[in-house]
Amino acid sequence: MEKICKKCNKTYEDDILYCPSCGEALSEKEQIADSVAIVSNAPADAIVLKSSAPIPSKCGWTTWGYITGLILCAFAGVGIIVLLLVFIINHFQMTYHRDKMRRMKFKFVSNVSSDDIYNKLQPVLVQKYGSAITFDREGDTLTVGYDGLMYDINVGEDDTFSLWWRKSIVGAIFTINEWKFYKKVRTGTAIVAYEIQSVFNINKSC
Repeated sequence: MEKICKKCNKTYEDDILYCPSCGEALSEKEQIADSVAIVSNAPADAIVLKSSAPIPSKCGWTTWGYITGLILCAFAGVGIIVLLLVFIINHFQMTYHRDKMRRMKFKFVSNVSSDDIYNKLQPVLVQKYGSAITFDREGDTLTVGYDGLMYDINVGEDDTFSLWWRKSIVGAIFTINEWKFYKKVRTGTAIVAYEIQSVFNINKSC
């Protein structure tokens, strides 16, 4: 028997818990659970995202570094040295920050299973991103694929989660531009973390 979701007015089968279009809780039990205040024992420094904007870059200074190097090239050979130094420092800084994003701890809630995450997050990702994003289970790990990268959702015992990004097969073959790759990691990490926190009302309650 089909029913209608009160939030998006789409029809759904009577035996499912969440709307396949918008992720709204459909059963009375789940609606009560969703209305309960967020229970989280996450550390005070756990990250809460208020938007899906990319994780802030740590390499914004490099544009001016390259400009300075080019200007100095017009007057002396020292400009080449400046450009080389900026390139090396920028490379190591991007690499360090990319790896650091794997260790970022985002605030989460208590007593949530992988099935809970999948059932709430999957319809939202489908509705908002369509075929641009994938969501699958690899063993016991939930993995989101976006723009040539994979993000494994790792839930910690301290009511936080982290996103271990890795290249997909396609991403590993076609990654050439390091700056573009760095931006992809910043963008994908923010999108996935924000959507997870949104479906559990974490970023709305803080």
